[in-house]
Amino acid sequence: MNLQLDPPPVPPLNSSQRSRLRNRVMDKSRPTDDQSTRRWIAPVVAVGAVAAVVAGTLVITGKPSSDPGVAGTPAHNTVSPASGAPKVDLGAVPRRDLSNLGRDCTFPDEKSTVKLLWSRHVRGITKDSAASVAVAANSTGRHPDVAKLGFRVCMMRTPPSGRLGAVGMVAVVADKAWTARPTAGQGLVVLSTNDTDLTADSGTLQSWTIYRARPEIARVESRYVWKGKVGEWTEGVVDRGFAYTEVQAHGKFTNGDRLKQEIRAFDAAGQPVPVKR
Repeated sequence: MNLQLDPPPVPPLNSSQRSRLRNRVMDKSRPTDDQSTRRWIAPVVAVGAVAAVVAGTLVITGKPSSDPGVAGTPAHNTVSPASGAPKVDLGAVPRRDLSNLGRDCTFPDEKSTVKLLWSRHVRGITKDSAASVAVAANSTGRHPDVAKLGFRVCMMRTPPSGRLGAVGMVAVVADKAWTARPTAGQGLVVLSTNDTDLTADSGTLQSWTIYRARPEIARVESRYVWKGKVGEWTEGVVDRGFAYTEVQAHGKFTNGDRLKQEIRAFDAAGQPVPVKR
């Protein structure tokens, strides 16, 4: 007769055995009621439905998943703002230049005056120059070449002397462009653009664009595309509902060469905001 009350020694379970034992216990304790099972699955189905909508957006737009202009980009393809990207913004237009900018944002034979609605000091087409860009509206009179609503944009060059010069351009903003508002899928509305600015030595080709921007856009970047080559991403300007992008390519160009821009935008958290290409 064995009087030993202790159970016989049993070797300890390994991790695999413990896992199988735990699963058997959980299977026995899990409720089998169908209603409880549906409540557990419902949140998973809801997440799947959202994912399906996002996937549908990608298919409808026809844009690749890595395109920062599409919301709901998968995490492994998330596009972030370019680190250390060159900046075109130089801040507010110097006070001494504001009156000249308003005067020069007119056509040669225009008698009316304009009101500056927005302006910015930006880098120039050469390393030793700068420029001022502006959005303006008729304040008196009306020029026959200006659209009915009287809005225009202007680009005025600042030579190395540091004083705003009259070299630049004034472009009419079409009434249709001015009254358009950027949509959630568009992000930016082009007010005016120029893609053929060329230095005197034909060594630098520049493209710039002024837009109306959605409120959530905090940063815009652009890069040039020319004859199959692409430039580096360059940070533009977003300020008070307007945006400005500008790119430059260096080489040997001729009159009539055009520089295409690729654009992308981000919110304050660095998340991509859809923009229409």
